[in-house]
Amino acid sequence: MDPATVTAVDAASARVLADGMSGPDPVFPSTLKADREAFTARHPKVTADAEGARILRSVLMKPESELYVERLHDRVERLTRALAKE
Repeated sequence: MDPATVTAVDAASARVLADGMSGPDPVFPSTLKADREAFTARHPKVTADAEGARILRSVLMKPESELYVERLHDRVERLTRALAKE
């Protein structure tokens, strides 16, 4: 993502969410809307070209989900690597 922008982060998060849910090995990540100020406070090098961005976040609701963490993390990494290659 060069140059890094709030809009690009939002689009990437939306794409990972959509691709993850529709793929052959579905995952259902959660997103959180971060407003411009909150986002750029944590990532000052990102150009604030929008009011905010959806960001991916981890949400595991049940203790037994702990057994799925490694597989889930691997799947999300594969989704983001595929996006980065485009």
